Amino acid sequence: MKLLLSYLSKYKGLILLALLLAAINQIFSLLNPYILGNLIIDPYANKAAGFRAEGADTAFFRGITIGLLLIIGVAMVSRIAKAFQDYVVNVVIQKFGAKLYTDGLRHALQLPYQDFEDQRSGETLSVLVKARADCEKFITNFVNVLFATLVGIVFVVIVSFRLSPSLPLIYLAGAVTLAFLTSYLSRKIKLIQKNILNETNALSGSTTESLRNIELVKSLGLTQQEIGRLNSTTLKILKLELRKVKSIRAVSFVQGTFVNFLQQCIMFALLFFVYKDQITVGQLMMMQF
Repeated sequence: MKLLLSYLSKYKGLILLALLLAAINQIFSLLNPYILGNLIIDPYANKAAGFRAEGADTAFFRGITIGLLLIIGVAMVSRIAKAFQDYVVNVVIQKFGAKLYTDGLRHALQLPYQDFEDQRSGETLSVLVKARADCEKFITNFVNVLFATLVGIVFVVIVSFRLSPSLPLIYLAGAVTLAFLTSYLSRKIKLIQKNILNETNALSGSTTESLRNIELVKSLGLTQQEIGRLNSTTLKILKLELRKVKSIRAVSFVQGTFVNFLQQCIMFALLFFVYKDQITVGQLMMMQF
């Protein structure tokens, strides 16, 4: 992790800009239901009969038009921030990936022969490519998923606390439970992925060495034996990939079921607060993040 942070520190300006854009994108996307509930439903939609009785059609339509224009505006700001966020993140991961790959390649070439003689070039190349891809994926997920989720949780907690001090507890309890559930279910996938990585690296090394020494393999009559060995490794990787797919589908199903259950629990709590006249219908709609 220290090595990763040392590389990322060279692009901290771009990373901070990406985080700022991610925060803007997330907050403005969450303003949509906030505006709908507070500026359209409560002041206008719930009082439509009063506007009709008073003949204030102009005031009614002017109010809802302003609210809808605000929704369009915040959606536009969110989309613009998202577009620039994706661009900045891509710039960071491309620069970071290129630097990491070239440094890794240079380090491999500078190793003494006695340290490198047991390593296969294909395996080394596979490790470098995998390290680059994993780090790029980590940066992308950190900005687009983890940080955006944290910003969203903070925003929802602040808004819900203003309605009722007990509402944030429901959201936080659900988020923590979902995080622990996902972490527990993902352990098996991590183990399978580790085995896939080891087998893939070994296959890359074996394939490269076989192609490099193809004439020797042919002269010794080991062509079919070598093909069989490589095919068996490929089939082993395929079986591991299929196991990973099954595990991912199982985790996705459990997550989806739990999220749906959590949504219904939150909706029940919100409807209970409406029944107790602690929040309005507009505020209920506002909490549909």
